[in-house]
Amino acid sequence: MEQKNSTTSTDTSYPAETLELELDANQLHTFFPILQKGVTVPAIVGCTLKSLLIDQFAIPADYVTDRITTIFLDNRPVDDLDRSIILEESRLTLSAAMPGLVGATMRRGGFYAALRQGISHGVDSQPIAGESGNVRIKLFNLLLAELGPLVLSRGLLLEREELDELLQHLPDSQDNLSNGAGRTLLVVTFRD
Repeated sequence: MEQKNSTTSTDTSYPAETLELELDANQLHTFFPILQKGVTVPAIVGCTLKSLLIDQFAIPADYVTDRITTIFLDNRPVDDLDRSIILEESRLTLSAAMPGLVGATMRRGGFYAALRQGISHGVDSQPIAGESGNVRIKLFNLLLAELGPLVLSRGLLLEREELDELLQHLPDSQDNLSNGAGRTLLVVTFRD
């Protein structure tokens, strides 16, 4: 495991430090629980959901269209990525196809989508001027392994307790445990 520590701005909206880890690819599964629970990632907010996924996260458009079949924005199913606006602290849940009637009902643009019309994410106004912010992201099923490395390489904003708990599950990382408080930007990349 390779690691780098650096200190960033004293501005309270940004973490006090950044921790960069390079891990073996077989350690990705260690991050699955936290990715399912939800992680906070830095992003430009005020953009469309489509722009967040394709432009900022660099997820190929065909992957977004074909593979990410179920999307929740602020706990509401989304059908129109071009008309859903990401705001500061928006909560985004991404999943590949889920089984059963619930999966079919929640699937974006699916045959049964009309059954959830009352709970679906409505159309937002036009995008606002983008500014730096944070988005909370959850990944499920096949997307954990497929998009997990991408999310981790962007960086996770973790409270000190979350970081210390996570590091306890990684070999050779106990020396990164801290006595301090506050947020840390954890950036993780994987080698094959």
